[in-house]
Formats: sequence, C-alpha cells, structure tokens
Amino acid sequence: MTLHHLPIVGLCLISTLSFAAAPTPDAIAEYESANQAMEQMQRGYAQLQDLPAETDADRAKGRALINELSALSTRMYAHLDNAVAAGHAVAMYQKAKMLAVKTIGKGNKAVCDLYGQAAELGLMAGALEYAKCLDFYPSTAEYGRRLEILKLALEGQDPYVAEYPLLTSFPYCFPKHKTALQPGEDAIAWVVDNARPQALSAEDFRAEGYYTLAMTGLDEQPREIKAGFLRAAFAHGCREDSARIAKNLGVTVPSGK
Repeated sequence: MTLHHLPIVGLCLISTLSFAAAPTPDAIAEYESANQAMEQMQRGYAQLQDLPAETDADRAKGRALINELSALSTRMYAHLDNAVAAGHAVAMYQKAKMLAVKTIGKGNKAVCDLYGQAAELGLMAGALEYAKCLDFYPSTAEYGRRLEILKLALEGQDPYVAEYPLLTSFPYCFPKHKTALQPGEDAIAWVVDNARPQALSAEDFRAEGYYTLAMTGLDEQPREIKAGFLRAAFAHGCREDSARIAKNLGVTVPSGK
C-alpha cells in the first residue's frame, strides 16, 4: 500500500481535511483567554524569581503570588479545555504539548490522540506530530494512513496559519547544531537546552512535513515520489538534509543547504 494507491482511504481523508473549517468564534475566544492567562502566568513567574525573600513581608508577597499563579493555571487549563471541546486545533496541539511534558514515561496515547484530532482539522503541525507518534520502521498500514493525512494537510490550506509559529522538537530541516558538551559544562543543562522545542513558522512546518514524507515514506513507494517530496521540502525552505537522504534519492541539494 502506497500513498498514491489509497483510493478509498484517500477519499475519506479528503472529505475530512479539504473542508476543514476555521475555528468558531467561541473556540477562538476560549483559546485567546487561555493565551492571556498563560502570558499572565509567565509574568508572574518572572516576578516570583525576582522577589527577595529577606523579610516576612517579602515571604508573604511570595505566598500571595504563588496562590495567584495557581489560580491562573486553573483558569488557563479551563479555557484551553473549553477551546479543545469547541474544536480549536491549535488548542488541541498546545494541550498535547503540555500533556507530553506531564506524562513523560507514561505512554503517549492521549497526546497522540490530540495530535490526530488537530490533524483532522487541517493543522499541519498536528499532522506532522501525529505521524511522528509512530515508528516509521517497519512500515504499517496505520503509519501509511498518517502519512496520507500529513500529505493532504501539506497540500491543503491550513486554516490556522495565523497561529504559527508553533513549537516542535528535533526538526530534521532545522537542526540546532549545538556544540559538543565542553569540559566543565553542566551536562543536565546541555541536555535540557538541546531538547528545548523550537518555534517553526507555517512554511517551516510545510518543509519539515515534506522532508518527513521523503524520509519515512512506505518502503514500496516509488523512489521518484520520495524525491519529489524532498524537492518540495527544499522549495519550502528546508535548510538542511540532516538525515542525508538526498544522495540515495538522486536529488541535488540546493547550494547553501
């Protein structure tokens, strides 16, 4: 089964993705309220870090600020959940990212389900993460289905393009190129910084998506189709062939890549 030989599945996916509607006013309002609460939390955390703890008054201010941050967190998650329930794909994506941090080592089904819901609403970032939730080798019918969702999302009009940049980790097209751990450098800090998500634009996600199709497409997929995906990745701004697939696919890497 290949991406270009899925007539029944393809038609079902097209009916889902091609007509992905923009979020409703209620969904937008809830998502914006969640963002506002998050921004307030970030300012509150910055204030907490700068707050001295030398006197009883300072410590009282700190406790009050912690209580305020707790209330803001509750409010933020409530608005985010409401936005998800109202069908806001970016809210689904953001909730998945938060849940992934909270459930490290406990399985990712709930996280991937949220990515899948966002993907079905046409969010390119969601479609990319949904595919990445599965190992690409050995290839399976389910992985092929997710690649088809990704392909359709990349070729369609993402109704959430104004919400980018969005965060992702370890993109192939945009590697960090951190220097090796230096003598005396904090190893934990190095690992944390290396794993810190990067903000990609909509066009960056499109490039990364096409690169993923070129790199992880089903084994029986014709080589020229994968080569076309790689050329599309470069055309949309992929900065580097970090997985070194261009030579195998017979694609010339553009100068400067």
